[in-house]
Amino acid sequence: MTAPTTPTPPPHTFLKAGHDHYKAALRLSQDDALPGPSDHLAGLAAECVVKAMLMDFFGAKQDTPDGKPYSQQSPNDKRVRYEHMPKVWDQLRLIASGHRGNLILQQIPNVNPFSTPSDEWDVFHRYRDGDTFPSGRLARHLATALALINAYESAR
Repeated sequence: MTAPTTPTPPPHTFLKAGHDHYKAALRLSQDDALPGPSDHLAGLAAECVVKAMLMDFFGAKQDTPDGKPYSQQSPNDKRVRYEHMPKVWDQLRLIASGHRGNLILQQIPNVNPFSTPSDEWDVFHRYRDGDTFPSGRLARHLATALALINAYESAR
């Protein structure tokens, strides 16, 4: 009898998911009554593309049963887990510094547009009704998601 093994997640599809979330966000953005759901998808699109960059360009791994990407590039060899925006954006900027990340870093904003007070984005916003939505926020998040997609493609 063999011992049970822990399943390994299939290869990541973060880039495809990022493209799909971005397309869905664009479609929803055409409906003025749905800025909240559209913005949420724009944030998920950006998050997915950042994770694709971390996996494909900066050595992050995704071999745990929960499928969350991580890196062991910290000085004390602790795992750094990559979870959600806005934190994962800052993790990308940190790990890309000094690597071949200059091409990526030149194409994305220096300031994390998902953590500024007027544009703050959180995965838990999916529970909000979207009635109190700052003007221009959705357009900024859609533009940032597209900039990340373009930066990924340029770095390929």
